[in-house]
Amino acid sequence: MKISFWSNIRGVAGVTANMGCISVLTSLGRLGTSVLLENHYSTNSIGDILLSPGKIEQLREHGDYFYRYGVEYVLKRLYSGEEGEKLLHNAVIPLFFSSLHYLPQGRIVNKEVFNYEFNLVQDELFQALETISDYVFIDTETNQNLSSNVILSEADLVVVNLPQNPHVLEEFFENYASIQQKAVYLIGRYRPESYWKISRICSEFHIPRDRIGVIPYNMEMEEAMMQGHLLQYLNRNFYKASDAESEYLIRYAKRSCQMIRKNALSLRRAARKDSPGIA
Repeated sequence: MKISFWSNIRGVAGVTANMGCISVLTSLGRLGTSVLLENHYSTNSIGDILLSPGKIEQLREHGDYFYRYGVEYVLKRLYSGEEGEKLLHNAVIPLFFSSLHYLPQGRIVNKEVFNYEFNLVQDELFQALETISDYVFIDTETNQNLSSNVILSEADLVVVNLPQNPHVLEEFFENYASIQQKAVYLIGRYRPESYWKISRICSEFHIPRDRIGVIPYNMEMEEAMMQGHLLQYLNRNFYKASDAESEYLIRYAKRSCQMIRKNALSLRRAARKDSPGIA
């Protein structure tokens, strides 16, 4: 199942952080296996919030991991006709008892070439990714590159990440009607004291309450992400939070995780029912 995390604005909606949080909670809640990747290059990648700097450097130093087995290597070998499932088993980094994996980025790359190659073999890539996992979480480029348009079109669900900013909210709902048809909404770094709290957003933009969730702002989680320890922080607080702020975060993040999963399954069932020849 392909779930795209996307926003109409870069840098303030918390796309990467939200996707990291939801994917980790999916694994901690034993809701299925997941694999994470980006369809673009970013200075703040999923790997940066889930892997400590020491782990990243270790992977880079031993066996040229990122050069030989990162996403660029997989794209090139898929184009050469190699079998995707075998490639991915060698390329993904297991993060949580093999229920969560990350397909890493490399360090040096031509962005335009990467975008072209990703678009060229993305069908084969996603078929292989869905073979090895229940959920494929994709951090999708805000500025829609070649592959972003296809990902948004073909994803089972699009998680639109939005800030508590009325101008950004208005811009999305005025200009992205096609995405809204299979979208759910996630408000990252959510602050309940804001004028634009979730009830007002739902009322103003006619969003059903079962299609929107929040990831509350939490300073400890922000610091954990900066150190590459998001998984450890969420695991430590998943069953019994260490303080009231973490309890508040985990409670609402779990609800958001269940909301996303429920809508993804519902939309996939509906798509299969409407597609001739698919049981």
